[in-house]
Amino acid sequence: MRFIHFGDLRLGLNAESGRRWEQDRNREIFDTLKRVIQRAEEMSCELMLISGELFSHQPVSSELERVNRLFLSIPGTEIVIVTGRGDMIRRSSPIRSFKWAPNVHFNISEDPVCYRIPRLNTTVYGMSVFENSGKGTRELSELIKQDDDDSFIKIAVIWEPSPEKAKEALSGLGLSYAALGGRASHEELCDGHLCYCGGTEPGSMSEGGPHGIYSGDISTASGRLIDLRFEPMASATYMPLAVNINKTTDGRELKEMIRSEIEKRGRNNIYRLRLFGGRDPKTEFDLSDIEDEYRISEIVDETEPVYDYEALSEEHPYDLLGYYINRLRRDKRELSELERRAMYHGIDALLRSSDTRGV
Repeated sequence: MRFIHFGDLRLGLNAESGRRWEQDRNREIFDTLKRVIQRAEEMSCELMLISGELFSHQPVSSELERVNRLFLSIPGTEIVIVTGRGDMIRRSSPIRSFKWAPNVHFNISEDPVCYRIPRLNTTVYGMSVFENSGKGTRELSELIKQDDDDSFIKIAVIWEPSPEKAKEALSGLGLSYAALGGRASHEELCDGHLCYCGGTEPGSMSEGGPHGIYSGDISTASGRLIDLRFEPMASATYMPLAVNINKTTDGRELKEMIRSEIEKRGRNNIYRLRLFGGRDPKTEFDLSDIEDEYRISEIVDETEPVYDYEALSEEHPYDLLGYYINRLRRDKRELSELERRAMYHGIDALLRSSDTRGV
């Protein structure tokens, strides 16, 4: 039995609110769901497990219709969905009365449920997480223990951020697979029988690394997991990008360095740009056109001006600036890191305040 497991897609996520590419990211996240559906068709997927936070908010009817049309396009795939905290399902939510496609099993109960799928010789135990409910893996574990179903394949699906709780509650229950949600990165526990799919799409700069789905195969005769693989699927990745400059680097050269690195890593990704190294004190960088060209969420300038101490000392032999330099360099030896930092900050402060009065 071929299956796909994903979760924490968070449709409608507004993580890039106010950014130039905000609407593009919203479309990309939905396009990722389309690619998951296409992948299900390609591999003749028989079971799809969605382990919470399909949505990033309480979905309205139009959003449910849009997603349901995709699910209708793969009628041969049984789809089991549970909710997580981010879905924000409440008693008045439209999702509670929504009519899903015949192949969709959406758990809107606050209690664990089991879905018998005879044609797949499979039982799926699902637990949705609701706001202020307090129920979770322990209740799901109790249902599995009490159920006398004789299916060879037994699967659990739940949004549970704690690996420790998941392992304690779900290991040793004879499960072929446990589809877990609630963590940003994918992770395999208990020899791959308990898996966090991670966010199908990243939601912030803290969620780096690959994002996608798990696909696998379980023997319908023995219930044994015989294949499991992680498949990257995200439209974009949040990436830190550090660029080292020196005293001779000018604005044009810096922009070419940034362009080269971003084109190499992927222009669709979202970058936190950090500049470091020493620069000419007279040089100021204007990267506004780079920000217009690429998805740069933040620029952190950690560069430091590289001063010519000899020239400054000769230029200011009798004022405070010259006195400060000569005091730190009185024996002409190599400065320690602490002294170097003191020299830089002192000169920078004096030059900014233009305080070169005599002493």
